Amino acid sequence: MSNTTSSPLGVPPQVSTGADPDTTSESQPPQQSVTGRSAAPNDRRSVRRRLRLLPMLLTLVVAAVGAGAAWLLWQNYMGKPWTRDGTVRTNVVTLAPDLAGQVVQLAVRDNQLVHKGDLLMKIDPRDYQVAVDLSKAAVDQAQADYQNKKIEADRRLALSNLAASREEQQSFVATAAMAAAIVEQQKANLERANINLARTEVRSPVNGWVTNLLLRQGDYATTGQTALSLVDADSFWVDGYFEETTLASVHDGDPAKIWLLGYRQVLNGHVDSIARGIVVSNVIPGKSGLATVSPIFTWVRLAQRIPVHIDIDSVPADVRLVIGMTATIEIESKQ
Repeated sequence: MSNTTSSPLGVPPQVSTGADPDTTSESQPPQQSVTGRSAAPNDRRSVRRRLRLLPMLLTLVVAAVGAGAAWLLWQNYMGKPWTRDGTVRTNVVTLAPDLAGQVVQLAVRDNQLVHKGDLLMKIDPRDYQVAVDLSKAAVDQAQADYQNKKIEADRRLALSNLAASREEQQSFVATAAMAAAIVEQQKANLERANINLARTEVRSPVNGWVTNLLLRQGDYATTGQTALSLVDADSFWVDGYFEETTLASVHDGDPAKIWLLGYRQVLNGHVDSIARGIVVSNVIPGKSGLATVSPIFTWVRLAQRIPVHIDIDSVPADVRLVIGMTATIEIESKQ
């Protein structure tokens, strides 16, 4: 049986069906579930947009880091000039005998360390010993002749003008003086003979290493011809070839660090001097004597490299310096 309720304002009465209000609310989907479904696609789109921006952000970050690193490297390069174009150098002493003869003794071997004054080789001294003996005999003969003529001159000077004229006295005095000069000459010849005899022994003028030894015992040594070479152990330095754009930051006395290609240790040094000139190809004269100027001009102009002489202050005990080794150099400017 249905219940009917009258309305005092004439509104049609509402008929109650007896249905459960909870059942009615379940028959229609709630508004919140519809909103949740529409929000999910929006979240996915925003995530996709963010993912698209991520590579761009990473690129910007990498570019910024690269630009900062490049700036730091440039500042470090300008503040501390460096080059990988460095070469180890030293003085090489070439020894040539002052006289000729057969090598009767070779006292060294290739790459041997020698000290100043050590015997390197000996030339046959017999002929030069004979020359010394002959010079000694000539000195004795000249001294005897001088003594005889001096006595004669003294005797003439002791006589009166009636026994010996003034002219005769002067003649005997001059003869004695000439004999004295001959004595001095023979003494000089003896000294030269002794020097030549001493030169038969060739000794080292420096501390160093024998290098590229081709001489053998029994070879004939020629006067003035190179017989052997020594690497001076006390004169090592490094030449660094720096670009001309960095020379403004290089000064005499600036400390330097040196890395050799075959070693990890750092060698300390300092700038000794900077070269004042390099070869200029455009000033080389041609056949007519005029300068040969190259007409080629490129848009990219390479900086010239200027030699910088760097003295080595200290060398680790396990580092072996060799002429021509490659080095990397960094200079710390003090100004």
